[in-house]
Amino acid sequence: MEKRRPMDITIGKNMTELRNKFNLTQKEICGVVGVKSSTYKHYELGDRMVPISVLQDLAKFYRVSTNYFFENMPEFSAKEKIELNKYAERVANSTHKYITIDLQNPTRGLDELESKIQARSRLRIKNLRLENNKMQKDIAKYLGIDLSTYNKYEKGSRKLSNDVVKKIAEYYNISVSDIVD
Repeated sequence: MEKRRPMDITIGKNMTELRNKFNLTQKEICGVVGVKSSTYKHYELGDRMVPISVLQDLAKFYRVSTNYFFENMPEFSAKEKIELNKYAERVANSTHKYITIDLQNPTRGLDELESKIQARSRLRIKNLRLENNKMQKDIAKYLGIDLSTYNKYEKGSRKLSNDVVKKIAEYYNISVSDIVD
């Protein structure tokens, strides 16, 4: 294994701090960014450079600027500062908003994107409920569904439909984009 770089260690610490602030597990965040648990663990430890797309997904999920991950950087040599600035600039300016399509399996890219959106939405819905001191049964009653169905939405064993997301947004008096974006 190559030597850990101070920049990767600091980004990893900032990722860990933010995840802990929201009381989330690494496994839950893996669903949001679409990586394996072992890979994500190495990002937080600073053993691996975090891809731009992962930092963008995290920033979008937590609703922070990508600059957040570059805060509290230690003093660097001139060469390291240049590298850090280039990386931070690539993250901030990346237009990683396209989906690559595999012609052999055309829905693969869309399935991965849907999976990320479902994970992100599920965690936001859970956090909204906890922040507002609501019980699952309260929201289930509002939605007109049984408690076990609502529980499946939060756990991810049942996909959130557009209708359910819209009704939950109405319940909290927020926009749908506050849940899915």
